[in-house]
Amino acid sequence: MRKQQIIILGVVFGLSLFGLILLQTSYFQTAFEVKKEQFDYTVNKVMDEVVDYIRGKVKMNRIAEGNNLLKSSEDGVEDTRMYVDPKRKIASKNDPNLMFSSVLSLIDDDSDVQDVSDFVGRKVTKDNLSTSLAKLQQQIKERLGKDYVLVVEEGNKPERMIEGRMDVNDLYGFIGNTLIDNGIRSSFEFGIKENGKFVLASKNFLSQQDRYWDKRIFPGEKGGTVLYLRFPDLAGDAASSLWMLLPSILITFALLFCSVFCLVVIIRQKKLSVIKNDFINNMTHEFKTPIATISLASQMLKDGAVTNTPETIDRVATIIRDESKRLTYQVERVLQTALFTETRMKLKLKKININDIIEDLLPKFILRVEDKGGKMFGHLEAENDEVLADEVHITNVISNLVDNAIKYCIRAPEISIYTRNRNHEIVISVIDNGIGIAKKDQKLIFERFYRVSTGNLHDVKGFGLGLSYVKKIVEAHGGNIDVESSPDKGSCFDIILPLTSKKQKVKRTLFF
Repeated sequence: MRKQQIIILGVVFGLSLFGLILLQTSYFQTAFEVKKEQFDYTVNKVMDEVVDYIRGKVKMNRIAEGNNLLKSSEDGVEDTRMYVDPKRKIASKNDPNLMFSSVLSLIDDDSDVQDVSDFVGRKVTKDNLSTSLAKLQQQIKERLGKDYVLVVEEGNKPERMIEGRMDVNDLYGFIGNTLIDNGIRSSFEFGIKENGKFVLASKNFLSQQDRYWDKRIFPGEKGGTVLYLRFPDLAGDAASSLWMLLPSILITFALLFCSVFCLVVIIRQKKLSVIKNDFINNMTHEFKTPIATISLASQMLKDGAVTNTPETIDRVATIIRDESKRLTYQVERVLQTALFTETRMKLKLKKININDIIEDLLPKFILRVEDKGGKMFGHLEAENDEVLADEVHITNVISNLVDNAIKYCIRAPEISIYTRNRNHEIVISVIDNGIGIAKKDQKLIFERFYRVSTGNLHDVKGFGLGLSYVKKIVEAHGGNIDVESSPDKGSCFDIILPLTSKKQKVKRTLFF
């Protein structure tokens, strides 16, 4: 996949996810608003029921108090009690015969207050009071099927409507049951304000400042008696009620994660593709050189282009042999690449001395360094250099680092190998004055096939396997490897291995 295609795919992914998140956010907001409106509607419905309950209770208590009752015997109507409504006219200058204009309530044997205003006429005068009440009582009996006590309110509105007539626990229980019946199980507090002060309130109502719902209990009265209702845990209850949105949120995040993961995988695959192409180009070049040399030498012998002397034949044969060995070595390295991913290697552990291994290696590299006009130094300062390790692999690790120091140097190489002890460990440092490694490449140089010099330009030989092998072997011995480097200033590789005196975590079987 081309870089431009990856960018387009990333933009499409990003815009799609952004749009999905916007839609989800809008959906959540709408759902929350619907929940809020539904809750408001239900609370108002509950308050209507509570207000009706309070009105009935107040009427019953006022009637029970016996104030302003007119005995029916005084007006000639037997077994009837009248209670005069303070909102109605008792008399007027224009019509002195008007005693009251309507009957508000009836009380039956079960003390239920019912409105019977539909049963009475618009006016009941003093002259026809007995007749009107008798007729009304007959109508009520015929329609409702039972005897009732007629109550007509009279007198001026008393200043005290709620105070002393309602029980806070009784009202709290009624409100709670009504809320539950309507599907609301949130904790609540209530209060009733009358004549500018709270005359009835639940335990924690006055100490809270949450949002409240209010409703006038007696519409039209001056001053007003108002019922207040609060829900202290409303925010938490509203959030918990949206639990049904959780699957949608999880799916959105899953899509977001998968999209980002796919983009990362695509980008990594793109990088691996470039690295693989570099590897193939480098490998092809490594094979072409010995093959071409062998082919040329063979052709020279066949065509008689060289003198047929033992010395000449021996020289050509030596070239063919060396190039064949080189080709065989390259083939083995390619096969090792497959082994890195498909097999495992057993370490042959034994006690070895790091200083001795380095002393044996130095002569092998000094000739190569001096051939390029450079110098090589050994500073073996570690007093305790005994480790439990595989001698062959540890030797290859150090050789690989020194070989890289020689190859990646554009000037006369100066290479130093140090050993020192640190906290029951031995540190092996390989320092050079080569081309260095950029910061962005330092985290990648231990990956298989990765080479700092990318592209088709084959300026340095190799397959990019060396440092990956080094890291695997060092970690298998319970150690680690660090690198410090700057471009054009050289590099320093530190191999840290535990000494035999320290408990060592070693992988005897190494998987590649």
